[in-house]
Amino acid sequence: MSNAKLMLHCGAREVTREQLDSVPCPPAEGRWRPVPHGTVLTYATQALADAGYGIEKMHLGLSRSDQRFFGTLTLSSPVASGVSLAVGLRSSLDRSISLQWCCGHRVFVCDNMAFRSEQIIARKHTKNGVLRYQEAICKAVAGLASYRTQETARIRSMQQRLIDNHFAESFLLRAYQDEGILSPRTLPLALKEWRTPSFPDFEEEKNVWRLFNAVTFSLTDSVRSNPQRHAAATIRLGALLSPEETLPTPA
Repeated sequence: MSNAKLMLHCGAREVTREQLDSVPCPPAEGRWRPVPHGTVLTYATQALADAGYGIEKMHLGLSRSDQRFFGTLTLSSPVASGVSLAVGLRSSLDRSISLQWCCGHRVFVCDNMAFRSEQIIARKHTKNGVLRYQEAICKAVAGLASYRTQETARIRSMQQRLIDNHFAESFLLRAYQDEGILSPRTLPLALKEWRTPSFPDFEEEKNVWRLFNAVTFSLTDSVRSNPQRHAAATIRLGALLSPEETLPTPA
């Protein structure tokens, strides 16, 4: 399972840290203060390192003649089995994107401007904006430990809510007919993933966490074909499955 996704379409490319650092930054103009792509990444990695967080995976991308930067960082901080904290970044040198950071256990960054996670920070490319961005990142990183604790408890709650096939199949039908989360193509995929999970972590118990991942697994292809819809569907799914009042205990 991958909980940090960087999607790059035609015209965009994945790059190394060295390639990112080599992109020239234009001079300041008026109140506009462009920040080199490599510096934007350093703001994030330094804040994380200062707080004791290691980076397990890093994916970096550029588009529009290297004027737009996108990145995802998966941290060495598990929230649950197969799920870790992650950070998303984006910025630009052509005034099209502000300085932006997002963090959570599900991060989605796409060069078509989709940018989704549980917490998002955005500041303008101005002298004060850059300072406020750095301060906001440090504050967000300081809160990651509390967030991790809360998410671990939420996921554990989903893991402890045992359900049967009837409940799961009824929910999947609701996700298709009433909520529009699943389509005629993805409904059978979600049902198959519920019945025979692709990941060993979900084979033993039938619970809400297994159901959540069965649906997100079935939506994998839509990350590339329709990233905005995928992000919205994932958020809606979490809202439907998280509150306990929406999940009556099966008889």
